[in-house]
Amino acid sequence: MVRSKADYDGLFLPRDGVGTGHLNISGKDTQLKLLSAGPWEGGDEEFRDLHGVLSDGTKASLIECVWLGATDHRWGEETQSEQRFFPHYVLTGESYISSGEDKIRAINYHFENVHCLVNGFKTFGNIHPTQDEFRDILKSEHERHQGIAENHNWGTSEFDPEIGDHPFLMYFSGLWEIVKCHAELGAVSLTNRSSHGFGSSQGVGIKNEITVNLEFANLMPVSKAFQSLSILHSFFELCLGRRQRYLWIEAVLDDKGVESSGRMPPQLDVHWSYCNEQITGETEPTQYGDILIDPGAEKEEFSKMLSGWLNTNSVIGEARGRFSSAFHSGAYGIDRIVGAANMFDLLPESHVPAKIELDDETNAAVETCRKQFKGLPDSFARQSVLSVLGRVGTASLRDKICHRADILIKAAPEKFAEIHLPCSQAVHCRNHFVHGSDVAFDYREHFNGFAFLVDTLEFVFAASDLIELGWDYNSWRAKGSSLSHNFGAYVVNYEGNLRILKGLLKS
Repeated sequence: MVRSKADYDGLFLPRDGVGTGHLNISGKDTQLKLLSAGPWEGGDEEFRDLHGVLSDGTKASLIECVWLGATDHRWGEETQSEQRFFPHYVLTGESYISSGEDKIRAINYHFENVHCLVNGFKTFGNIHPTQDEFRDILKSEHERHQGIAENHNWGTSEFDPEIGDHPFLMYFSGLWEIVKCHAELGAVSLTNRSSHGFGSSQGVGIKNEITVNLEFANLMPVSKAFQSLSILHSFFELCLGRRQRYLWIEAVLDDKGVESSGRMPPQLDVHWSYCNEQITGETEPTQYGDILIDPGAEKEEFSKMLSGWLNTNSVIGEARGRFSSAFHSGAYGIDRIVGAANMFDLLPESHVPAKIELDDETNAAVETCRKQFKGLPDSFARQSVLSVLGRVGTASLRDKICHRADILIKAAPEKFAEIHLPCSQAVHCRNHFVHGSDVAFDYREHFNGFAFLVDTLEFVFAASDLIELGWDYNSWRAKGSSLSHNFGAYVVNYEGNLRILKGLLKS
């Protein structure tokens, strides 16, 4: 994952000098084999940190290691023990870190399709000046270099450019920071990391990586820092409509005295064993017109949405996690519709209809029924009725989903006036698979109708959430869609799928 040690497969020397080992950094298959003379005496802790040095002298911190087992080899009276560990994180660089230390100041990282978020048309490009304009540009640059050379007593050179009939220039405008927003967790920015050669007969070019930077308001331990990163990353995955592979991650450590010394703070390359576990093959890019928000062109809207996403995670994060698991599962099945429906049950009270205060007469009737059924012998029917009586006045699953759908209806009343119908049928379908209730139509035979119900739940959940965070649905919709994002496909096909659903319910 990280560029320098992504496929490391070699020596590991423990920091305490006891024994030796072999470390293979390979995603979820990462493993350390540690050899020592005599039986293992490392303790019985489930998690541990191990520190050592790699074959090139790089320091390596293996964080939250899980003991996988041991093998003892005996030759007469001599014993050698091989211990196997799985580290959740491997951090390599010039410093050590432990899981209990609040030492991470920031995380910088790059993921597979981050370039799809920003078009960069105003930042990178090429121009075609006239010969005289081109000469003036070269002369200005020559004079700048001559001034530097004179200040350092270097040799000077004559201005002798070679200019053809049709010169052109490729450029980077110098815009390093694309956008920056602030949340309670800290500051998030997207920046350009460009590089270029000096040019030769083989040509010249500019390369760029858009980097996401998460600077924490408070120093973080390893595990909490990367939990925060996963929350941030889930926002980008929703904007792009697909799981996104982490390509490299850097952890910036706190180092007292860095500011006064002028040194760069220490940085560690991070190998997060499970970060790409759910991604196989190459991730298809999302077309620019389909992304939900452009951080470069819609800075204010993006900043408001992202800061809101981070600030509300403690309240709605569990439901968003369930959405992410369903939305990115890649397969339509029973588990997906059950999970998609259940995410609405995980919404906090602030996101669902308020509990209804019952009038005195209704309260009295409910209490009378409760007393009568409590007095009956224990049975399934008795428990079912008591369960229903306990929920009187609270929103049902259908109520919660339709309440969230109302946010969409308000944003686009003509488009989604009838969206309560697929919402209600999705609950009906979920209840069939959970409780065995009757089916509205054959979900296996009419797979497209079933998939429409799943897509409706997921679209209603996420779109209503984003609208509350400040997303301008209508501006996004006005861009059109090439169907490279599931939401674009859902909206384009909505009317047709709604007609099919109505037909299935009549048959």
